[in-house]
Amino acid sequence: MKPVDLQQLPARLFGGDRYAFQFGMHRGDADWFEVAGSEPDALADRRHWLAETPERCLVWHPDAAPVLREASALFPGQVPVGDTVDALAGLSACWEPDFLLLRRAEDGEFRLAGGAVCFPSSWDVREKLGLDVTAIHDVVPTLNATLGAKIRTFLGRLPAEGVFERENWGLAAHGERNAHPERGMPRLTGAATVDTTWLRVEHQAFRALPRSGGILFVIRLTVHPLADVLAVPQARELFVRQLASMPEEIAVYKGIAPAREALVREIGFTG
Repeated sequence: MKPVDLQQLPARLFGGDRYAFQFGMHRGDADWFEVAGSEPDALADRRHWLAETPERCLVWHPDAAPVLREASALFPGQVPVGDTVDALAGLSACWEPDFLLLRRAEDGEFRLAGGAVCFPSSWDVREKLGLDVTAIHDVVPTLNATLGAKIRTFLGRLPAEGVFERENWGLAAHGERNAHPERGMPRLTGAATVDTTWLRVEHQAFRALPRSGGILFVIRLTVHPLADVLAVPQARELFVRQLASMPEEIAVYKGIAPAREALVREIGFTG
């Protein structure tokens, strides 16, 4: 996988006059499906959590079997092709990103049938198993209202070949990848500063699996000290505009609300 270009990241994440959920989908490339390109530290971290708390990381329903088998075939000669929860764990142990296996149900909706999530941003994949995409997104304020129909249309028409990508960002009071709620990690507070805050970026990819009627949803998480990101030219202005204009209910959902005023004041905001 390609290393993250920190010089380009702020413009991609923080563009626009004010904060809004962005669909932001664009064509990607096949380097997502190269296990040899996995970042060693991230892979070691994955293996630690798969061994330490597999019950938090892995979810499985038998409906996921054909989806996993087809997904495994995207890695010819790199991973064994399998359709069991053991095969799910095996792929997760040698491939850097988290991934979810969606399968189209009889009602036409895509439902979460299985997946491996070692690096969640304060959510529990076990609570999502069996839910359709709309229900999964119900907890995110305004997302279904603004982008729900577009997301469902996109998934329903996802081409059989090729990869599509987008990015999503959040903030944290720690630099660890695994922010599972049961870990009780530090939360952002009114005492937050740029030097004690980290940017969490979800680099997301979607790949249709037509033989199984499924979709592979991939989430590669990278974590960056906010001070490093804001050292990029124009990044401070772009970031603080997004932060200050984020609707309160979204800031609360993302855990940013307690720290927002302090960060905006420290960085400076000119409107």
